[in-house]
Amino acid sequence: MKSINLILGNHNHQPVGNFDFVIEDTYQKAYKPFLDLLSKYPNIKFNMHYSGALLEWIEANHYEHIEELKKLVLSKQVEMQGGGFYEPILPSIPDRDKNTQLVKLNEYIKKTFGVSPNGAWLTERVWEPTLVKHYADANLKYIVIDDSQLLLSCIDKNNMHGYFATDDEDKLLNIFPISEDLRYLIPFKEPEEAIEYLGSIATEDGNRLVVLQDDGEKYGSWPGTYEWVYKNEWLKKFFDILTKEKAWIKTVTYSEYLNKHKPISNIYLPTGSYNEMLMWSLPPKEQAVFHETTKKLKKENNTNILPFMRAGFWRNYFSKYSESNRMHKRMMLTSNMVASMKESSSKKKALNYLLKSQCNCPYWHGTFGGLYLNNLRHGTYANIINASKIAEADELKNKDFIVKEIDYDLDTRNEVYISSKKESFILHSKHGSIIEWDIKSGSPTNLVDTMKRREEAYHIEALSNKNENQNSEHVSIHDIVKTIDDDTLKYLVFDKNEKVLCVDHFLANFTTASDFSLMNYNDIYTLSSEYYNIKKIEEKTDRVQVSFEIDGFINDKSITLEKTYSILKKGGLILDVLIKNNSDTDISFVYALENNITLLAGNEKDRYYTKSNSLERSSETLSDFGEYEGDTFGMRDEGYLKLDIVFKSDKKTKFLYMPNFTISDAVDKLEMNYQNSTIVSLIEFNIKSKKSEKYSLEISKKDL
Repeated sequence: MKSINLILGNHNHQPVGNFDFVIEDTYQKAYKPFLDLLSKYPNIKFNMHYSGALLEWIEANHYEHIEELKKLVLSKQVEMQGGGFYEPILPSIPDRDKNTQLVKLNEYIKKTFGVSPNGAWLTERVWEPTLVKHYADANLKYIVIDDSQLLLSCIDKNNMHGYFATDDEDKLLNIFPISEDLRYLIPFKEPEEAIEYLGSIATEDGNRLVVLQDDGEKYGSWPGTYEWVYKNEWLKKFFDILTKEKAWIKTVTYSEYLNKHKPISNIYLPTGSYNEMLMWSLPPKEQAVFHETTKKLKKENNTNILPFMRAGFWRNYFSKYSESNRMHKRMMLTSNMVASMKESSSKKKALNYLLKSQCNCPYWHGTFGGLYLNNLRHGTYANIINASKIAEADELKNKDFIVKEIDYDLDTRNEVYISSKKESFILHSKHGSIIEWDIKSGSPTNLVDTMKRREEAYHIEALSNKNENQNSEHVSIHDIVKTIDDDTLKYLVFDKNEKVLCVDHFLANFTTASDFSLMNYNDIYTLSSEYYNIKKIEEKTDRVQVSFEIDGFINDKSITLEKTYSILKKGGLILDVLIKNNSDTDISFVYALENNITLLAGNEKDRYYTKSNSLERSSETLSDFGEYEGDTFGMRDEGYLKLDIVFKSDKKTKFLYMPNFTISDAVDKLEMNYQNSTIVSLIEFNIKSKKSEKYSLEISKKDL
């Protein structure tokens, strides 16, 4: 009788910084019912990977799940898998942190479940060949990746029914390929279709293996799957068939198969990930072309070319998204700080904050990936800030500021890093702006954790899908048809500049908040570069001063712009702007200083704009548009961060205020997300020939 070995596994993970109610909902819809059902089928072997971040949450909130899982592990029905504890993309973090992440989860599994993991889940299946030694050094013998990655090494799909060995620097690692065919069948098609597929590749010797390991959330948490998988009993039917057909479908664990079978061959894989991940890393127009071309080749069943349809490279998310790159390089800077600490309990505490900040989710974006979710970015920055605060504590005992001129983001241009006991700042030569303002007390936050509005491939696709019918319930999450409605469409605009603090604009006329938000305005200047020159860094008794300078033109008339930041010991900053008219004629314009600040939740009633020195309420929420004339304007958060942000001008100013909404992919639909508030101060200038004018704005933070 023909038979086949089947490895089934789930990868379960929730991002650091995710809301408790979201994790609880996923637990009740996916993790709990799956394990409850699996425990009723003791003859079905299964493999489980839970990220350390999720295990910590489950241990604190549903310890009964840990106990049930432990029973299945000790009975050898379930094999636990290791990986990076907080689910980092391992190639994106320093080697020392790779090893720490892997060992930390190994030790947790050993302590909690009484076994040491034999293999590991590869986060987002992002593979680079130098990872071999890190897994091997952590005593992990295998990982799991997509079969599509093996096709690039010219392994025929018909010869993937087993596992392969690879090596690097005399270290060995085994690789199990995940079946793309099964990944799209389970649980989206009837169980019999998966069984039919297994039957088509079973053999008389019974040595062949098929692997399916994918997100555990697809069994109940993905759109439409709870009804399908549990209420309509898809999973029960599948387990019933596996039990009935156990004579020829032999469910096994990875370790069992490793012990009984040798690898098919040695293999050396290029960098990669699953197909969708690599596609999402491409620029939007190229992504759309790649997607359509791939669909066409699949429809034509062009098996000669399809295996070599190669998309992008995971690290390109750092070039595609400046926000991801800033966060990543800030994490790397903090890793260096923590690594330089002497061994102590403080270093252990700082290290754990650092490891949490390496959770992959907010560093990339596609149908999954949480870059557009500000709560996830906030959680990452909070952990970075906490780790940095501990690492710098000893140095700041004896001085008021740490000041470094460094190229922290590795763009060949220096930035200025300033840290005090209360706050830290990063000043960037691009726009002569502030790209990070960290509040260290209370709930640590980066007030410039903002998001630029940019075109995405799904915007292009959604516009072309406006008249498409909606999907049936049982399709893969990657195949859901998404559209965009007319109310949302008007907000689909793309920013020219970074949404950071203190970005300069020179306008012909005053504008409104709505027009500024929708980019219905014209900058009338031409700067020599987006990048300003750092002119001076000077540390004084109560402040650090940093000056930027750049030359440009307003209507072909030469100007020089000088911006001097004073980072104050008491907290906050003052920006002094000097505009020189170098031409032989007078110039007139409206100077617009764009400031982007986040208080996280745009629609909450406890967060709103304020006006005048009494800081009276100016809006219902931070999602309102409006304008105010005066010398003082601000934002207030009475609920979470509990602080005021106050803008105080040295002269009467027209303040425009508006939300910054992005329209992003949210698994089953496109949604508008509040990312930050934009506050623009408008000042009219008439500058005589060879003269200059000044403007000063203080931005402060006050605790409530």
